[in-house]
Amino acid sequence: MPTLIRIIELNTTGCSLKIVDTSEVSEEYLDTLLRYYEEEIQGEAYFFALAMHFDEQDKMILLGKVERVAAAAVEPLLQKYDLQPRSDSAIHDEWQGNLWGHEALTWPEFITHILDRYPAYLDDFHGLENMAPAEDLPALKVLTNHEVAVLDFAEKERAGDPDSLKPLIEYMG
Repeated sequence: MPTLIRIIELNTTGCSLKIVDTSEVSEEYLDTLLRYYEEEIQGEAYFFALAMHFDEQDKMILLGKVERVAAAAVEPLLQKYDLQPRSDSAIHDEWQGNLWGHEALTWPEFITHILDRYPAYLDDFHGLENMAPAEDLPALKVLTNHEVAVLDFAEKERAGDPDSLKPLIEYMG
């Protein structure tokens, strides 16, 4: 991939340029970064939609907000590499209503689903970190850590911990 030159500011007195060396960044990394960003936007919609099916609506909404914070953490990387995600509405429209049958789960079954399935997402995020240039790692760690927070929440929730939301709240700052 060639070096990317981005115009940062253009005004009547000229413009300032930022040169981003993308020669050592793989297409796989960029494609994965963009896909994971869009999946976080999809995840937000997923949790918000599931909130209607559970008594634990406040917890589902908070899970959705965590997804948005994770997506926001990598937005500067999308800008850095001039990656163009689809609009939130396009992502939501594509996904709309596909809850994969999770709306029929009981709350304990849903928590078990998180604990069974989401460690694989953590592995995926670590894989993205392994592809990334060092300067991208701080933002990617925020992305990865959202999955850690969700898994910590689910463990606490399964154990009946009244402070189960603490990892999600701490993640969001």
